[in-house]
Amino acid sequence: MNAAMFTGKVVSDVKVINTKKGYPFCYIALEVNGQIHNCLIAGRKAFKFVYEVENGTGLTVDCTINERKQLVIQEYKIESQPTLLGQLWDYKGRRLPFMKNMF
Repeated sequence: MNAAMFTGKVVSDVKVINTKKGYPFCYIALEVNGQIHNCLIAGRKAFKFVYEVENGTGLTVDCTINERKQLVIQEYKIESQPTLLGQLWDYKGRRLPFMKNMF
């Protein structure tokens, strides 16, 4: 299994993907030295990740590379947050990284 460490900037919104069994996945695109990498984070880490990371966040990730050339994030560290001034007036809210059934 290939392992790597990257430092870059998130260039997409955090996309929440639910599986049929209810396991959450989060997807982001990470720009590192002009190259864009597809990144996934799964399980319990995805719950915290979806609220901490957004478009423009500086991020350092320890990851493994799967057979589809995607980075599967094992650990992450937030290096910088984007400025929030423009988002004060354009708040869209965040979706929860899991599906709740009412009944």
